[in-house]
Amino acid sequence: MNIMLATERSTMATPGILRLLQTIADGSVERFSPSITDDGGVNYPTVERELPPSDGDPVEALERLAEMGVLFREFQEKAYVCPECRADGMRYTTVCADCGSEHTIERQQREHPPCGVIAPDAEFQTENGGACPHCDQGVAIEDLPVVHQHVCQTCGSYADGTVGALRCRECAAVFDPQNAIEWVLYGYGIEEYGHQWLTTQLNARAALQSMLADRGFEVDIDTAVRMDDGDRDVHLYATEELLDDRVIGAVHDRPDETDVDRLHRIASAANARGVLATTSGSVTERADALAQEYDIKLLRYTQEGTLAPDYTTDCEQADRSRSSVFERLTASFR
Repeated sequence: MNIMLATERSTMATPGILRLLQTIADGSVERFSPSITDDGGVNYPTVERELPPSDGDPVEALERLAEMGVLFREFQEKAYVCPECRADGMRYTTVCADCGSEHTIERQQREHPPCGVIAPDAEFQTENGGACPHCDQGVAIEDLPVVHQHVCQTCGSYADGTVGALRCRECAAVFDPQNAIEWVLYGYGIEEYGHQWLTTQLNARAALQSMLADRGFEVDIDTAVRMDDGDRDVHLYATEELLDDRVIGAVHDRPDETDVDRLHRIASAANARGVLATTSGSVTERADALAQEYDIKLLRYTQEGTLAPDYTTDCEQADRSRSSVFERLTASFR
């Protein structure tokens, strides 16, 4: 049987997310920092290393964690990537507005106000004194206003200023800044609420592990189950050899239908039963209906660190997105 998972967009307590947050909570990394890839994109190496493909795009995962208040987002810098060779770190430069050459030199020149000509001092000098090179009117060079202009050494044009541009450090191509690839780079660190949230999820997973171990199961946590289209990370996988029984356990803050469906598909592939613990004490109505349809056991992780069969249901998953940070904090048990 070829079992394929639908697009998985969970409530952010997947095994990969917990593994990722542990790296920053235990100090293994200070924050999740971006880097520019060889093809000119942006990635977060630590995040890509810890998150499996089933958790979706790493940047989207970081953004959702920031929206939840688990992580904070902090601006780091802007990076410019060459559209020609995809190298990063383009250097700011100035160029001639007419031909685009970088070879411009600022020179002091003189202006003859009556006719408006601007020229170097040497062009106002003649054998008989000073004269305008344009209208031939006699002038005293020292009385002429000084004008600073940029002279292009490539095309010879004069201008009051130059145009800003970006020069690639690799291929030397020069581009208008609007034509370069601009990345706004952010770093992500863990909030205090994030520490509490992570601790709650890990404690709930430990409670599931203890419950199954007390019933004679051999339990592996943060492991993978093989499926026809690849391995899937699970919070725990428990087996009991005598009765040939298997259980896939999952933990989520406030499970929705995606979480239930994902657990059902993995459990079906492993010929196992599914058990899902909610750390908020609540699930969406659709998740509750699916759990009953799929015969998945829903449990509530309590403030005392135990598991209970009673839980509440939300009208819609949208209720969860409207929950305030305070409400989430009160649902997190130290």
